[in-house]
Amino acid sequence: MDFRELCEEISVNMALKPFSVGDGIDAVSLIKKQNFSLALVDLKMPKMGGLDFLYHSRTISPGLPVIIITGYGSIETAVEAMKLGAVDYIAKPCTVQEIRGVMRKVLADWHTVKRDTTIKENIGQFGIIGRAKAMHPVYERIEAMRNADNTVLIMGESGVGKELVAKAIHHHGQRAQEPFIPIDCSVLSLNIVESELFGHVKGAFTDAQYAKTGLLTLAGKGTVFLDEITEIPLQVQAKLLRAIQEREIRPLGAQIIEKIEARIIAATNRRLEKAVEEGKFREDLFYRLHVIPISVPPLRERKEDIPILVSHFIKKYTTERRVVKGSTSETLALLCSYSWPGNVRELENVIQHAIALGSSEWIRPIDLPHALRHPEEILPLAKTQVRPLKEIERDAILEALRKTSGKKQDAARLLGIGKSTLYEKLKKYGID
Repeated sequence: MDFRELCEEISVNMALKPFSVGDGIDAVSLIKKQNFSLALVDLKMPKMGGLDFLYHSRTISPGLPVIIITGYGSIETAVEAMKLGAVDYIAKPCTVQEIRGVMRKVLADWHTVKRDTTIKENIGQFGIIGRAKAMHPVYERIEAMRNADNTVLIMGESGVGKELVAKAIHHHGQRAQEPFIPIDCSVLSLNIVESELFGHVKGAFTDAQYAKTGLLTLAGKGTVFLDEITEIPLQVQAKLLRAIQEREIRPLGAQIIEKIEARIIAATNRRLEKAVEEGKFREDLFYRLHVIPISVPPLRERKEDIPILVSHFIKKYTTERRVVKGSTSETLALLCSYSWPGNVRELENVIQHAIALGSSEWIRPIDLPHALRHPEEILPLAKTQVRPLKEIERDAILEALRKTSGKKQDAARLLGIGKSTLYEKLKKYGID
C-alpha cells in the first residue's frame, strides 16, 4: 500500500470521504469545484508541486486547511510551506498514529474556525481581512459588542487597522444607521482639538467669527472614533472624561451645558499605562476608556493572513488598464519572510506600488521595493553568519534581470554566463 492509499484508508476510518488526485493541477481543479475540510498535499508532485498548490489554494479556498507531506531531508521546505499558510506537515516515513493525530488536530481547529465563519464574514464586509488565530479574540470582541454600548479602547501598532476595527464595531452594532466620525488627535493643536470635539460659540477665541457645533454633538447617536487618544492635551482630557461620565459637554465660550448621545471609541499605538505613569494621561480617563479593551496583533504575528491580504489588495488596485492576476510563489515567500514594521498599511502600499510600476500580469520579486528584496542591507548579519551561496546567486540573477528590464540574453551577458546556463538557473530558483 503506497502513502496515498494509506491516507485514503485512514480518512475512511475517520468517517471522512476522501478524494484522491495524482498531481497539483488536478487538485487545484478539485478545490475550485467543491469545498473540503482538509487537504493532504505532497511537496513533490508532477505538473505542480505542493508549494504552488498551496499558493493557489490561498486564493481559491482561503479557509482550506492544508497539511504538507514531505520526505526526509525536506523539513526546511515544509517549514517554509507553513510560513505560506500550511497548517502542519507530516514527514515520511511516519506511522498511522502520527498521520491520524495530525489530521484530528487540524480538523478540530477547522471546526472551531468554521464555527466562527459567520462572524468573520459579517465583520469582513467592513474591510477586516484574515483568518489567523491571532485575530480570533478581535472578532470575538467585535461580536460581543453587537448588543453592548460601552466605551471601547483599541490598542495596536500603527498600520494594524485600528480604525477598521472601530468601524466594524459601529456598523455591526445598534448604531449602524448613525454617523461614524473619525478624528486623528495627533494632527490637532490644543485649541483646534477642543473646538472640534466640543464646539464653540461666536467670539470664544480670536478667530471664532462663527459658532461651531462640536463633533460629539454632530455625531448624534453615532460613534466618534478618537485615533491616537494619547495625543489629546491634559486640559482637554478633563473635558473628555466629563463627556464620557456625565454624557454632557460645554462648548468653548458657552454658558450652557449640552447633552450628548454619541458613543466614544478610542485608539492608541502606545501603552496607555506608561503614559499614565509619566503623567501624560489621566488615570481616571484611562479607566473610563479601558472598559472594553481590544488588542489588534501586528502583521508579523499573523503572517498566515499575508496571502489572503495580498489577493485582496491585488483585486482592490487592479484596473482594466492594468490587469494583475496574482503574485508568484517566490514573491509570496519574500512577503511572508518580511517583518512588516508598518503592518497591513505597509503591505497595502507595497502591493499598490508593485501594480503601479510593474509590467507583468504577475507581481514578481523585481516589482517589490529594494528593502523587501534585500532585507540584509537593513539588518546586517551577525559576524558569525554567512549568506548561503545559492541566495547570493539568486539575488544576483534577479538584480541582473532588473537592470536589463527582464531581457535574459542581456542579463546572461551581464552575469558572465551563457544563455542556456541562465535558463537552467531560472528554473532551479523558480524565477519567472
